[in-house]
Amino acid sequence: MQESALARKLKLEPGARYRILNAPAGYLHKPVDTAEGAADIVLLFASKRAELETNVAAALEALKPGGSLWIAYPNEALGRSDLNRNHGGGVLNKAGFIAATHISLDDQWDATHFRPAADVPHAAIPAADMLPVGRRATPTFRVVRSVARALFHLLFRFDVSGRERIPDSAFVVIANHLGWMDAVSLLLMFPAEPRIHFLADPTSMMRNRPLWALVRATGGIVPVDRAKHGDRLLFRHVERCLAEGGAIALFPEGDFGPREGELLPFKKGFAYFAVDSQVAVVPVGLSGMKELWLGKRLVVRIGDPIPAAGQTVEQMLEAGEKAVAGLVPPYVDPGGSKPLRRWLTGLF
Repeated sequence: MQESALARKLKLEPGARYRILNAPAGYLHKPVDTAEGAADIVLLFASKRAELETNVAAALEALKPGGSLWIAYPNEALGRSDLNRNHGGGVLNKAGFIAATHISLDDQWDATHFRPAADVPHAAIPAADMLPVGRRATPTFRVVRSVARALFHLLFRFDVSGRERIPDSAFVVIANHLGWMDAVSLLLMFPAEPRIHFLADPTSMMRNRPLWALVRATGGIVPVDRAKHGDRLLFRHVERCLAEGGAIALFPEGDFGPREGELLPFKKGFAYFAVDSQVAVVPVGLSGMKELWLGKRLVVRIGDPIPAAGQTVEQMLEAGEKAVAGLVPPYVDPGGSKPLRRWLTGLF
């Protein structure tokens, strides 16, 4: 790519100091300015999540306070990376940055502009209590769920076990996180009641207007603002949901796992909710949802509920992580034809 074309893509102002890190060999037609000192703009190339986590500290060190940080990653349509515009940036969230703008650099690379969370208006993310919570499933949700069950059973082959273990009272459900199909599978394979409510950052959903309209109409989400640590409104709304007999669903890894059968370390939010409200944790192991194609077998393994009585938050964290890890079955790629793989995998 010509340096001038890249400058236009990133909207570089004349005189701006910039740094490009880890660019693929031969990507730029000539070397870029690598002058010493903090840069106004840093562009870091990362072909996969592990590469991002290895190099992000150098990128942040090179960036001046208030500067612009861009992360470039392989185009999602190529289907060769565990990084994309919506997932894989957990290390930046921990550093206090959130995704703001997405662009295409070329037919091989996309890029996301990350901004300090403190600079992003919190009004952009709805309040945690935006939608009502409780045990009952609304008529709208029941209709949408019925249509979705019929549709997804045409697309995939579900292998589900352990439904008889699901409590008929309030609970917290946790599962490993592989892709967008995880949440859909839980909604379709668990009973309509107690109604499941997902704790989720709604940023990516809000960019998809039809999806966001559907979420608002059917409910079942408690928005999480990553910039608000210890959000009391969030905690109160979760407590209200569980007190009214509803269910809360979380993916404790906080991001998509690196590959089938491998888990990231669990965060303790689910354990706090369960212990605080004295409700059981229902562990679930998912398999086959990292890449999707027409007719693929998707596995959902529901484990025995873990009682909260007598447990500390740390004990529940350990028990939940161990239970999910024990439920995730070994994954073997079935090979053969994989119709609609790229489209279905990147659908949401």
